[in-house]
Amino acid sequence: MSPVHFPVRVVTVVLLAALGGGCASLKPQRSELATRVGHSDLSVAALRIQVRDLARRFSGLLEAMADDVAARSGSPQVAGAMLRFKANAVPAVQSSLFQPDPVSALIDTWALLAQLRDALPHYAENPSPEVVSRADETLADLESQVEDVWREVTGSEDVSSARARVHAWAAEHPLTGPLVTRESTTSLLSSVTDVSGGGLRSTAAGLAEDTRDLTARVDLYATSLPRQARWQAELVATDALRAPTVQAALAELGRTVDLLDRVGAVAANTPALIERERRAALDALNAERLRLQEFVTGERQAVLADVGRERQAVVDALHAERVATLQQLDGLARGWVDHAFDRLEPLVERVLLWLTLLGVGGLLGGLLLTRALRRAR
Repeated sequence: MSPVHFPVRVVTVVLLAALGGGCASLKPQRSELATRVGHSDLSVAALRIQVRDLARRFSGLLEAMADDVAARSGSPQVAGAMLRFKANAVPAVQSSLFQPDPVSALIDTWALLAQLRDALPHYAENPSPEVVSRADETLADLESQVEDVWREVTGSEDVSSARARVHAWAAEHPLTGPLVTRESTTSLLSSVTDVSGGGLRSTAAGLAEDTRDLTARVDLYATSLPRQARWQAELVATDALRAPTVQAALAELGRTVDLLDRVGAVAANTPALIERERRAALDALNAERLRLQEFVTGERQAVLADVGRERQAVVDALHAERVATLQQLDGLARGWVDHAFDRLEPLVERVLLWLTLLGVGGLLGGLLLTRALRRAR
């Protein structure tokens, strides 16, 4: 045992002992309500035990119902509404069922359940019919358990009149705010007990709380208060998040997160983006190279075609010049030949004449020489 918890336990034991002694010294009493309700053999002590047990079970069932509705709805608004519902409903039910007078506790809880059934559809905005139906079924089941205990209290199986009065009172006094501000059920208690009539037969128990009531309440609070504190903390956090400044900050944070997500997506896609840009640049460069190659090829072919045409033109011009030159030279040659022959003709004639004369002279000289020789012999 830790040294911190030991004094607390000692003080708790002393308080319980003092309370137990005080309760034991009280004279068993009967409330006016207990003497006016029912024809049952159920004692007040037994009734108190049943009512206290309802406090334990109802707290868990209401919490489970709120959690189930929040989980099935899938809506943050409905989940927040159910958190607010159980944070208010569970303490209210416990407070109702732990009233010193168990009959008063039973009627007050019955009226509270009827009010909760009427107010449940308004806790969240646009809840689905299926969700509302499941929650109403749970509250109806809790109400039926209260009716079962009321049957034992009154000794009558017909509780329709009491049910009608409870629901009529709940309709006239709807829940419009926190459950701690709900109206008292004193008038309802008087009305319901007038309908039931008779008196409770109690033999060995009074209406004052005893040690068992305190123990049951402490045990229930020990398990319930931490959860209620957590719910209240969640409600405070939810209300704080709904503040305009916080909403603006969250919206700005959401935009920042979206921007960071986009930046992250861009950063994650940077290698692929660079690869696409590189491929696009290479494709563009290759296309430019092909277009340049086609342009150079076209220009080269055009230049070669022009050069071929120019070469052919030069060849044709040279051929024409050569032909013209040859024709001119042929004409000149013919002229020169004709001129030469024209000038040689007299010369030839003279040469032939001289040769003829020379031949004749030689012939004559030979004849003369021959004659002379002959004469000389």
